[in-house]
Amino acid sequence: MRVNYKKPIQIKNASNSLINKDFTLTLSFKVGYNFQKDEKIGFIGIPGRNFGFSYDYEVNKFVFEYWTKIKNKEYKFHCHKDFNINNADLNSGLTITLTYDSQRSTFSLYHNYQIIDIIKVKNKLIDEYYDKPIYFGCHNPASIKEKHSHFCEMEVDYFSIFDGVQDINEVKRFHTSKSNLTPVYYYDSVKQNEVSFFDDVDLTTFEKSVDFEEVKQKLDKVGCGFCLAKWTQVTMHLHNGTTHSCHHPSPHKVPLEELKRNHTALHNSNVKKYARKEMLNGERPSECNYCWNVEDNSNSFSDRVFKSSEPWSQPHFDEIKDLDWRANFNPKYVEVNFSNTCNFKCAYCGPDYSTKWVEEINKFGGYNLSFNYNSIENWDLNKVRPYKQTEQNPYVENFWKWWPELYQSMDTFRITGGEPLLSKDTWDVLDSIIENPNPNRNLKLSINSNLGVTDDLVDKLILKLDKIISEDRVKEVIIFTSCDAYGKQAEYVRYGLEFDKLFSNIDKILTVLDRVTIVVMSTFNIFSIFSYEKLIKKVHEMKLKHFNKRRYWNSALILDTSYLRYPQFLSFRILKGFLDVEYFNRCEKYVKFNSTYRSLNSFESQTIDDVGFSHKEIEKITRIKDLFVSDSEDDNIQFYNEKVDFVKFIRQYEFRRDLVCLEYFPELTEFVKKIEHENNL
Repeated sequence: MRVNYKKPIQIKNASNSLINKDFTLTLSFKVGYNFQKDEKIGFIGIPGRNFGFSYDYEVNKFVFEYWTKIKNKEYKFHCHKDFNINNADLNSGLTITLTYDSQRSTFSLYHNYQIIDIIKVKNKLIDEYYDKPIYFGCHNPASIKEKHSHFCEMEVDYFSIFDGVQDINEVKRFHTSKSNLTPVYYYDSVKQNEVSFFDDVDLTTFEKSVDFEEVKQKLDKVGCGFCLAKWTQVTMHLHNGTTHSCHHPSPHKVPLEELKRNHTALHNSNVKKYARKEMLNGERPSECNYCWNVEDNSNSFSDRVFKSSEPWSQPHFDEIKDLDWRANFNPKYVEVNFSNTCNFKCAYCGPDYSTKWVEEINKFGGYNLSFNYNSIENWDLNKVRPYKQTEQNPYVENFWKWWPELYQSMDTFRITGGEPLLSKDTWDVLDSIIENPNPNRNLKLSINSNLGVTDDLVDKLILKLDKIISEDRVKEVIIFTSCDAYGKQAEYVRYGLEFDKLFSNIDKILTVLDRVTIVVMSTFNIFSIFSYEKLIKKVHEMKLKHFNKRRYWNSALILDTSYLRYPQFLSFRILKGFLDVEYFNRCEKYVKFNSTYRSLNSFESQTIDDVGFSHKEIEKITRIKDLFVSDSEDDNIQFYNEKVDFVKFIRQYEFRRDLVCLEYFPELTEFVKKIEHENNL
């Protein structure tokens, strides 16, 4: 049986016959000199925390490796490689037998039926090996580091697994002549016995799995506030010359003088460098308190862990931890906002990112709360007045000077807004990618859109993306859109949204662009709670309808839930004492009940019968619930001022937009009346 390069073959559920029980496994195979292979190759094993055999051509070592469990979340890696097996043996062909004796707690390893090592095992093998397939022809295929993921072409002559520790001579006789042994698994290329347990594997099977607990421990060893995103990620708001590493800290202004000295200051600003210094010194920068809030008030992982786990971050861990804090670092994940032109004015947004908000504030002024919400009075003082699309913008000009260098070095490029489809520069980027004679085919391209623009712009986007995809000019294309609730309640908070039109456009894009994934970003707020379960079910419905194995990401539609941090008076947290946790329980229960088997067993091939919510989607909803429960148990958290501001806000919102909050949210009637009564509003 030939196992082709990058076409591994899996042995279904074979690990059930191996893990922490007596067994005898034999594999006879060859890897010829002329076979296609990587520098390190795997013959047979369980990927992830590897269990199995491999060969490292850099050091010419045959390797047997596995992991054992020390304590609840502590693991130990074992690697044995001092064997007299070389490349010539692989070329001519060899037989490897491995037995495990539970009474003696030993592995015994045989080469061509001759003992070559006895290995004492002090602890049990890790639990995650259970119910996993064993693979021929790959080593660590799910590693997010490309250099750690290896494949080989190999010829399998025969293979068997027996229950119990069998006499090695009986095993030899079984494969070479006759024997009374009865195998659990058995394949012989000469006898050509019929097998049903082999399965071809497409490489999309191997989801890049991440152990978030392990990542967090690794980050914390550098410092409790260490986050790779401060180096690897940037969001540049070119319309007003501000920048930040992710969307949680408030953006800060990049002075033009600083930009003249250092053209990378759109990312490597002085403000950001001082935050990096704090992180490398074991401190927590105050601007990152979104993550500290999650870490201190729940058992969930914060975005510090998620962002540091990304494939554009984690490979750079060693380089970054040893950098001087003053050093420039080219970002791998780049978000750019060319303009604040937008046809929506979402309740929690503002004039910085929406021209519709600018129109409202120019007409009515800021919202008169305990502070002047969304006022533009300080724009000129802070030098953040947005450039109009018709004006000359030195930040956009600097971007286009930097673009040729950026384009070739980036892992991910994402266009945000405003509404990007209303910006000329967005279309210029797409045309640049289409026309470039040397495209960056490793680029992951993402575009934000509220998908509430005219049909001709949606169709124009589909046509350009279809050309980019059909010519393989990028590695992937992902579209990000937004929705925070269901139906009319979603339309109340995202003013300008037509809920049915949004999902009609999602349906159109996923139908025509059958490789694209759409991510629904949900900023979970006070208006999300009462219909969020219905939104989850709508997303699940679209997941089921548009699933296929051709998509860049595993799911056609992904729900990405973050909680609203600002303005605090629109936070779901102010409903403490009024709202029952059952709202959150229902959402959590639904996503968990409809989770994918593959989300927990990432090396399984996903099928149409296994379409649902991933571990990450579930985790983000769970942490919303955890935060609410944590607030409920803390008597010091009351949100008095925020509640008053909320009532004042919805009154002025009604006057300006002719939207009566309690008609859209009758569930809030008692809450609002109580605040009005207690504060004589």
